[in-house]
Amino acid sequence: MQNTTKWKESIIAFSLLSIFSSSALSDDNKPDEQQIKSSFGGNVSVAYDTNIYHKDDHRSVRNISWNGSLHYSFASNYRAYLSSGGYRALEDKTGDYFTDSVIGISRSNLFEFGDTATVGINGQFTIPTSETSRKDELITAFRVAVPLSFQISDANISVSPRLRKNFHKYQTAGGKSLTEWVYSLSTSASYSFQDLTVGISALAGNSISYQGTRRNSITYGGSVFGSYQLTDAFSFSLSASTSGFYLDAEKGTLGDIDIFDADRASYEARISYSF
Repeated sequence: MQNTTKWKESIIAFSLLSIFSSSALSDDNKPDEQQIKSSFGGNVSVAYDTNIYHKDDHRSVRNISWNGSLHYSFASNYRAYLSSGGYRALEDKTGDYFTDSVIGISRSNLFEFGDTATVGINGQFTIPTSETSRKDELITAFRVAVPLSFQISDANISVSPRLRKNFHKYQTAGGKSLTEWVYSLSTSASYSFQDLTVGISALAGNSISYQGTRRNSITYGGSVFGSYQLTDAFSFSLSASTSGFYLDAEKGTLGDIDIFDADRASYEARISYSF
């Protein structure tokens, strides 16, 4: 049951990644003066996601999720932000659940090179508000990311290596060894046609336990999304997300990477309000 809950949270995270990636790419292209002028801002969204199995099928997953974020721009290229959310599970272990919250600070323009390339940096702390983090007695986690953004023709590309350090009360919980380090790579590409933005995003990574053992597979997820700006404040988006794992060659098998695993796919409709 716990694995099912973690899978639901992972799919929601991948879906949010696609939406935030497209909006982040757009924000990075705004002049610094415009970012400073609008010091306070934020976003709230509500979504419905499903793996489109029949509701009587034991594999059926349906959720209503919500997310909110606040940000404050200060100085030049600096932004502080706070984000949190949750979801209502409509299948299996039904009920309302929170996802982890984060608080952080970012600098969008650490330095530039070439005609369009920009390197930024951000660091954030996790507030353990999810059921999984509370069960594992997570105190907090710190994650640093170094996003590289650039343009190819009219497409916006982002590549972001990330490193996370977890701080748990104990090194084990429920007979399992907890994760201390997580290293991952987040990528996204988007293209805009006036009010319509389409794109893809992907996230892959691995982890190391407190005992120094590495997971024997690389987990990955990705999504394809489209977002339409209904008004200056409201937008609507559709996305399809999937996830999987790639076995370590050191264990004697490579396995396969399924670009789109229909059995693990999730489809989402989301409406967002920005202010």
